[in-house]
Amino acid sequence: MVRSEVDEVFDVLASRADVLEAVVRQPRTTAELVSGLPVSRSTVDRGLRELERAGFVETSDRVNRPTLAGRIALDTYSNFVECLEDIDAAAAVLDSLDSDAPLAPVFLDGCEVVAADDGLGPALSKLTSFVEGSTSIRGFVRGALPSQVDAYYRAVVEDGTPVDLVATDDVIQRLVTAYRPQLAEAWSVNSFSLRSVESLPYSLVVSDRPDGPVAFLVAYSESGLAGIVYNESLSAVSWARERIEDCQADASPLPRPPVDGS
Repeated sequence: MVRSEVDEVFDVLASRADVLEAVVRQPRTTAELVSGLPVSRSTVDRGLRELERAGFVETSDRVNRPTLAGRIALDTYSNFVECLEDIDAAAAVLDSLDSDAPLAPVFLDGCEVVAADDGLGPALSKLTSFVEGSTSIRGFVRGALPSQVDAYYRAVVEDGTPVDLVATDDVIQRLVTAYRPQLAEAWSVNSFSLRSVESLPYSLVVSDRPDGPVAFLVAYSESGLAGIVYNESLSAVSWARERIEDCQADASPLPRPPVDGS
């Protein structure tokens, strides 16, 4: 195996992934590769030479076969491309966040996106669905959309769902001002907890549901809701839980007001 520089290896994978993928699927002769790929014989020959120099393909008895390094490199490259596609899909939402907002690539790997550019209805409906039917909810929030406040109120007061949230000072003030009776009633339920922090880069919540947990991030622009990014993978949920734990550790507990809200 001839070792290549990282940038050279990446260039080979980017330009010859189709040839390598064909060899990984099934070892075959050069003629078989040419007949199965929509490129010329010269392109296949050039691709095989580059892949062999990189140590990703070997040839014996005129049959081209992938090396172990070639299989691993193709998997790694394919995962990288998929991750870039996920980031691109989430760009409309991510653009509303500061460039230094803490967000791990694992949260975007395999994520789903609902951008507010497509209309507020689908995004608000999806957010509400994450709250309804949950067995428990933990997270931190930097927005108080009416439909969300109503959904959390029903979950706490009507369904008895344990809800543990951290909210920004601005959100707390909005709840006290515009939703004082609902907030007081929620406070009367022991399974409801609310703490405060000065600011947050976005909302991040993990909703445990009968069919498994989902982590969802809510981004806001200057004009309001920018959209949501959500992920049900174990690694994404685990990262979200860690972020929420860190935020809760830094938050200040709020005294429980009287039930009547006075």
